[in-house]
Amino acid sequence: MDIEYLLWLQNFREATDNVLTPFMIWLSTFTYGGLLFVPLLVYWCISKRGGMFILLSLNVSEFLGTVLKMTFCVYRPFMRDSRIIPYGHRSSSYSFPSGHTVAATAIYGGLSVLSRKKYFWFSCVCAVMTLLVMFARNYLGFHTPQDVIAGLIMSVIVLYAVNVMMSHTEHENLFAALGIFAVIAGVAYVSLKSYPEDYGLDGKLLVNVAKEIDDIYLFGGSLAGLIAGRLIERKYIRFTPSGFNVKGIILAAVGCSIYSLLYFTVRENFVNTLAPLATKNGGIFVHAFVSMMFAVVIWPIVIKKFCVK
Repeated sequence: MDIEYLLWLQNFREATDNVLTPFMIWLSTFTYGGLLFVPLLVYWCISKRGGMFILLSLNVSEFLGTVLKMTFCVYRPFMRDSRIIPYGHRSSSYSFPSGHTVAATAIYGGLSVLSRKKYFWFSCVCAVMTLLVMFARNYLGFHTPQDVIAGLIMSVIVLYAVNVMMSHTEHENLFAALGIFAVIAGVAYVSLKSYPEDYGLDGKLLVNVAKEIDDIYLFGGSLAGLIAGRLIERKYIRFTPSGFNVKGIILAAVGCSIYSLLYFTVRENFVNTLAPLATKNGGIFVHAFVSMMFAVVIWPIVIKKFCVK
């Protein structure tokens, strides 16, 4: 049934001469592009608690989603049925749950929760955007309905759990310890378990497991950095968001530019430098850890310095 649904969407895509395809591609690209900076803008400019709520929800969801992907090892629909022709680059990663849906639900869902009382219309827009991203992943042929629904449900559960956790600050250290333990356990589990070795017609493995393992170190390092950074900020820095004003927007823009440079541009050089000392995966973990520490510790120090009231 899921394959037939994707074939129906594929036929619709072709029959309409891909009139909706550019918009669907933009939705997918923006999810792992500009949307990732939204939690930082909220954290630095508007609400420290609100931004941390979305950051934690996003990082926990991405880490847990990768663990689930590597547990179930579900192949992409075009790997299961050659009739499915995805629009765009054929990803060589596992399919279940959808990573784009996980990220979109965590960010749009977090914004929806934060704005539901004061700006209900914006909360509704965020909910619609989440559903559109889910549909886009089906429309483009990269995920089945099961993949996107599972991603939605998992991230909604994480949003609820993080919200409850942040309401009990008296257990902050316990939650942090459990989080670090979960990161260590998740990274070890994904790194050590065995995986299917099915080959395509081109003689290559259907899934690049090494790349998937890189992702668990990436998301694990980011989550560990966020947990550690949250504790450091609460105890030693205690900054106040800059406010959504000219100075605050300029500081946020500069911060996002530096973070983007650190996280995306210098990653390969950073990892290659550390590889001889701590293996490639260790370098990925440290790089992600440092990048997140910049976001939640270093740049808040800059904001506190320039926005003292």
